[in-house]
Amino acid sequence: MKQNTNNSIIIILIFLLSVYGKRILGYFVDVSFNSPILRLIYSYSWWIIPVIISVGALYGFRNIALELRIQKGFLFALGFAAIMVSPMFISSAINGKIDPELTFLDIFHKSALAGFMEELLFRGFLVGLLFRKLKWGFIPATLVGAVVFGLGHLYQGESVNESIGIFMITFIGSAWFGWLFIEWNENLWIPILLHTFMNLSWSLFDVGGNALGDNSTNLFRTITIILTVVTTIIYNLKKSDFTINRKNLLLNR
Repeated sequence: MKQNTNNSIIIILIFLLSVYGKRILGYFVDVSFNSPILRLIYSYSWWIIPVIISVGALYGFRNIALELRIQKGFLFALGFAAIMVSPMFISSAINGKIDPELTFLDIFHKSALAGFMEELLFRGFLVGLLFRKLKWGFIPATLVGAVVFGLGHLYQGESVNESIGIFMITFIGSAWFGWLFIEWNENLWIPILLHTFMNLSWSLFDVGGNALGDNSTNLFRTITIILTVVTTIIYNLKKSDFTINRKNLLLNR
């Protein structure tokens, strides 16, 4: 029990360092780069390096991919995500337009890189380790990351009401990604590729200025979410077992 408590503290502190470390350092030291590629490398180094070092130190450096659940399941997740997000792509292609000022780096950053890094840190590292290794219940393990995830998108709001809406959308989205991650045998590629394709449909066709979206984009986003939920429920009913149940909502015994 004491070891789990100590490791839980380490995981949460590393998580907070990854999310807020660059910002805190920026108050004392001006670290800037002219190259957008170097800026991305610097920013995401704060996310990936602490995760690799801490997971390696706690569970073995040979086990990093295993513990973060990226060692297998890519092809299945690719097909799953492509089908689930297709309503968003179709609607975005019809209702939106491709931003002519978009560069390959913009698209790669906003979709693949952001999707991979956010899911690796928030789901693979935080939710996965707290739930599986340290026996937190699903609700507390998910709640920590969902709150931080929601707060991290507040900058997109231009009013109090809009900021509240953005927080709620991203908070719920974070919990949804966490649920999918756990129920699909902790295959992190499921939320990574869903997140990537959803971001791609959003940014490539310029259909929303922020995470809140409009009525049309939210309709098809809701369809995508419903598809994933129904498919996940059918999958779990076939194997007669839901990973997340009342026995592990608060404590994963």
